[in-house]
Amino acid sequence: MIARWCSGLTAACVLIAAAFLAGCSSSTTSSVTTSGGTSTGVGASASAAGTSAACKSAANLKASIAGLKNVNVSGGTSAVSAQVTKIKQDLNQLKADSKGQFTSQVNALNSALDKLTSSLDAAKATMNAGTVSALVSAAGSVVTAGTNLVTAVQNTC
Repeated sequence: MIARWCSGLTAACVLIAAAFLAGCSSSTTSSVTTSGGTSTGVGASASAAGTSAACKSAANLKASIAGLKNVNVSGGTSAVSAQVTKIKQDLNQLKADSKGQFTSQVNALNSALDKLTSSLDAAKATMNAGTVSALVSAAGSVVTAGTNLVTAVQNTC
């Protein structure tokens, strides 16, 4: 009986996550129940090498954020954890390439990633409706903050 309840809870959480993250998507079409990420590029034709590098890093970050929206959570939290790591790597590269620009957007994404990491740790410790709901909410905040950062960078490309 507990196994059926947990299975039902997982299915309900996946549906909640799908509904929430679908509402958070920008121009990228995505599905929460697929396991692969989609790669979307940012058109960049800047003359300065630093700007070109930042534009490329923004494209990579955008793809990683799309990957977060595409994570399949039905099998556990490891895929979410891997995608968070990828987003952090891409954010660090973008910070280096943008040379101190976009500080407020970078700080907002860092804060959202910290909350997502905390929610992820809580979900790993105890998977229930409350921790999954917090995880979905935190993932939505990362998508929003990341999209804001990518848009700010794109406007300079």
